[in-house]
Amino acid sequence: MTDKLTGSDLVEKTFVYIASLTRECRKALTMKFEREHKGIPFDSAEAVMRREVESWFTTRDRKIKLNYAQSATGKSGEISIVFLGETKDAHFKINVDGLFTLVGSSGKVPSYLKSLNLSVDKRDFRK
Repeated sequence: MTDKLTGSDLVEKTFVYIASLTRECRKALTMKFEREHKGIPFDSAEAVMRREVESWFTTRDRKIKLNYAQSATGKSGEISIVFLGETKDAHFKINVDGLFTLVGSSGKVPSYLKSLNLSVDKRDFRK
């Protein structure tokens, strides 16, 4: 009953927990962007998204450490961010993909969050 979990069991347990947190974060940040960041200039959207994700995870669970790894912009209005995370039991990656509707074609045009996806891949989890 009180057997200690093995390394792979700890990683599995952490994966399930982080996957549920990413769903919760997606929902919270989508609502926050609809209320507080409606119409932000697209060239600042990536920095705001990074800050909001880091802030949400810090507030939600202080034992999770997230570090920004990289960003990429795809087509116009797309943002992709990768965070490296860790807990005492596992190291992992969180991918954040945002799609914005732009009102114009330059970087300073107002943008509105159309969809947001946070995901973790079980293959990216390790002890």
